[in-house]
Amino acid sequence: MRKINIIRQKSIVGAAIRYYCVLNLSPEKFQQNIGLRERLSLGFSSEFLNGSNQIFPISNGEVISIELTEQENKLFVVAFNLGILAFSDEIIITTGTSYLIKTTMGLGGNQILISKI
Repeated sequence: MRKINIIRQKSIVGAAIRYYCVLNLSPEKFQQNIGLRERLSLGFSSEFLNGSNQIFPISNGEVISIELTEQENKLFVVAFNLGILAFSDEIIITTGTSYLIKTTMGLGGNQILISKI
């Protein structure tokens, strides 16, 4: 089975925000399955988030390993920030590599970046 490692950079920016890595599910489909209750509870009690083999919580400074399917794999990160969902860009995964999740601050708000390392 193929695997990748995902590292969430330890940072003060976004440290208390819940992040989820979403594998092989489009952002549109993700939003269809997330209801208002999950948004307001910041994802803590969601069956959709906690019971899926496509969604992986990742804490500040944590490293996770995800098994990949043989097909083309896509990944994005979503954060629950005071009832608002923030999305990274969706990327196509290259196997055998690691990815770094980083949160940056800007005038337009925080941004979630995924980069290959």
